[in-house]
Amino acid sequence: MSLLRNLAFLKLLLPKSLKIFLRSLRDTVTSMFCRPLSHNVQKRLLIIRTDAIGDYLLFRPFIQTIRDTYQNYHITLLGNQTYKDLAYQLDSVNIDSFLWLSLAKFNHNLFYRIYFLRKLKKLHFSIALHPVFSRDYIAQTLISYINADEKIAPLGDIINTTKEAKIKADRFYTTLTQCAPEIMFEFYRNAEFFSQVLKPYAPPSPFIKLEALPKLKSIPPSPYSVLFIGASSAYRKWNIKHFNVVGLHLMQKHRHNIVICGGKEDVSNAVALESSLQAANTNSIHKPMIMNLVGKTSLTELGSLVYNGNLLISNETSCAHLGALLDTTIVIVVYNGNHLGRFIPYPKEISDKYYPVFHPFIEDNPHRYTELSNAYAYKSELNINEITPDRVIALIDSILQKRSNNG
Repeated sequence: MSLLRNLAFLKLLLPKSLKIFLRSLRDTVTSMFCRPLSHNVQKRLLIIRTDAIGDYLLFRPFIQTIRDTYQNYHITLLGNQTYKDLAYQLDSVNIDSFLWLSLAKFNHNLFYRIYFLRKLKKLHFSIALHPVFSRDYIAQTLISYINADEKIAPLGDIINTTKEAKIKADRFYTTLTQCAPEIMFEFYRNAEFFSQVLKPYAPPSPFIKLEALPKLKSIPPSPYSVLFIGASSAYRKWNIKHFNVVGLHLMQKHRHNIVICGGKEDVSNAVALESSLQAANTNSIHKPMIMNLVGKTSLTELGSLVYNGNLLISNETSCAHLGALLDTTIVIVVYNGNHLGRFIPYPKEISDKYYPVFHPFIEDNPHRYTELSNAYAYKSELNINEITPDRVIALIDSILQKRSNNG
């Protein structure tokens, strides 16, 4: 068993051909421990959504529609544990049970992988809905272990897999719905799928209701701005020095209090940012409040902070989606082109308070938007730090001035 324990580590050291062999061996060993069991007669529906927080936020409006269509079904959500807090708070009224998956453990811990798939294979569902357009290897593995009479997914693409792997995985579905070939904003991509699956279908509202969020014991005095410094990858994070310049401007010109937010991995950057802002604050007449809440808030508490704030400055990440879908705060997103056309920009009919600050290359080539949307649909190599603080500051001043003029 010690060999099995180290498979995930060994594959990092081996050439590609051996990595493929080890993956096949891992799948074979896993399948030996995961046999299907007999099922009961209760109608059960499974929703598979193991991607990121932003993906979940743009999918979750359809959960109510699923509940309305399958009123007599026991509904289970198989989800990514990173958004567990959000799902419990926002959607437990429509979800009967949850299965939470740790992607890191599933990828690197063979025993966790066997345990999870064995547990999954013991269950039986009448219907499995897998509304993910860009399915990856984990999604392909999961669907092969799910026992369901019907398995339904969009035809999708191969951006997160290979053509050969997708052809193999697609055989596990009973239905693959049609998809428009063009790049599409993710909320509308979800609508495309559910409009073909749910009958009757009525488009849901994308917004998060305030009453679904927790009430905070205390919030900063208004006006305040939230600086969200985190992101899932380093190349999507704007430099802390840039956030500092913007924070100082908000404090000194607009007299905003500042709330710094982010994940636990951003703690050291947050301390540096807080110290820099506090040093400048010492010589300030007004002395705005500076709160460092990095790593100290749940996702739903972050939502409450953003909802009650006046301004959110964020990298293109889950917090920006929260701000847009709460539809109260001005959201300014520093953006290097990642997922262009799919997750950003927000259509104005969904949010008219969402302002992306594009990388200069994109900004200077608006006439090539369709081409750029395809080139940067899933990953951009543009340097986010080539977006200068003065561009963000100019946008802030313009927005706040218009709001002041309009009363």
